[in-house]
Amino acid sequence: MSDATPARENERGLIKIWHVASYAAGDALGGGVGQVLSLYYMYFLMYAMGLSPLLAGTVTGVTRLWDGVIDPLIGVLVDRTRSRWGRCRPWLPFSVLPVFVSYALLWTNLGIQGQWGRFFYFLFAYILFSTASSIGIVPYDALLPRMVAGYHERTNYSAYRMVFSGLASVGSTYVYEALIHVETTADYPANTRGFALLGLILGAVFALPLLITFFGSKETVAAARDEASPDLRETLRGYAQLLRCRLYRKCYFLTMLGAFSASAVVTALAIFVLLIYGNRSLSVPLLGKLTLLFLVVNLKGALEIGFFLPNVFLMKKYNKHRPLYLDLPLLAAGCAILLFASPSLPLWLSLTGIALIGAGSSCLSFVPNTLLPDLPDVDELICGRRREGVSVGLVKMGKQIVAGLSSFVFGLLLTAFHLNQENASPDQATFGALAAVKIMLCVLPLAASALMLMISRRYNLGGAEHAVIKARIAEKRSSGSARVPPEEQRLFEEITGQPFGTLWIAESAAPAVEICPRPD
Repeated sequence: MSDATPARENERGLIKIWHVASYAAGDALGGGVGQVLSLYYMYFLMYAMGLSPLLAGTVTGVTRLWDGVIDPLIGVLVDRTRSRWGRCRPWLPFSVLPVFVSYALLWTNLGIQGQWGRFFYFLFAYILFSTASSIGIVPYDALLPRMVAGYHERTNYSAYRMVFSGLASVGSTYVYEALIHVETTADYPANTRGFALLGLILGAVFALPLLITFFGSKETVAAARDEASPDLRETLRGYAQLLRCRLYRKCYFLTMLGAFSASAVVTALAIFVLLIYGNRSLSVPLLGKLTLLFLVVNLKGALEIGFFLPNVFLMKKYNKHRPLYLDLPLLAAGCAILLFASPSLPLWLSLTGIALIGAGSSCLSFVPNTLLPDLPDVDELICGRRREGVSVGLVKMGKQIVAGLSSFVFGLLLTAFHLNQENASPDQATFGALAAVKIMLCVLPLAASALMLMISRRYNLGGAEHAVIKARIAEKRSSGSARVPPEEQRLFEEITGQPFGTLWIAESAAPAVEICPRPD
């Protein structure tokens, strides 16, 4: 008997590891796709396919705006889904083939000639991929609160998710480096076959992990079957209710600013390297010859992943938004260094700035992705319903819109400062071209970081507060009433931004909700 107990504990431990790893694997789509498309795609359109900077920025910008429209609709459908697998999981295998096919189409022009013909083709292909990826990503983002209830346990799942996301981001650059050989922008047209192969390989790498998540995760299926399906009017009213919640608005703006900063940095990083130093080859000890862009991307990625560990420590010791106080000053320091970069700046100093930006970027997606699973609990406190799909859809809509705006703004900046094929190299780079890139890479992330720090100072949901919310919800669910002391009433009002008497937790029911009277 004594030998069986450790064996059962080991078995449960292996099962837990499988559940965590299989859930985390799904973010290969969100992390890896975001890295490759943000870092390389605009320059593929400009220099391999011949689109102008404005048209290339319009392709990525309009598609992100479309993504912002489709994400809330998919979120509604997720909340209305009823199946023996739950609400979120059935969507994952359904998205695998569309993601693979549409991603492959992004990297080949199918023989279409002419700038405008290619513009409309790539716009269509990107919208198709955006729709397919949303079918997988929105339910994936809504899955965690339906799998795990604990505040700190969700942090663990989110941490592993971000590790997988970071590995997918870095790994995808290895694939890119192996297939695409570019030293100057003039080398892009010679790599069209490599780009087509890149689309096939990465399409499979990003799509197939969704199957692992489907088979390795488990929802609270009974709750998904029992809960009533919201109609359209209730769904629209739900969006308004979410935005009236003070905590949701704070999380929403933190997410938007983080998404904008991350998109701005990654979008501008490649052209920054090409303009300042060119994509020359370097001899790196133990690694051999690497292109500078590959070294820069992986230096940033390594520091970004490396800072997940201290960030998790801060989340567990304090709260989930505490890493912002560590990471964002590092991001600001890196942006300040690169703001003064020029071809005469020593390479080691620029690499120091990029390393600081990588460390500081660790929180931009990690913190919002960790905060988001707790919002349905606050929503349930307000209205008595769980709406993970609607909550995620609204957040994803905002993220895609600001990411699209960042691409469009970058295209406008490059056009306004007259960046073209002739001046996209260290020897020919103009002051205006460098200024456009620095505005995107340094100035805008600096401003966004300052706003994030201001908002985070008033973010008031930690582990203790979350435990109180869960306990009161469970109490009312089990007995029909909840006894809420005055200090908890004030806490709920502070978190939601609404009078306590208007919250679901305070509604009279049969039996009536017991509410402790406030002191006069």
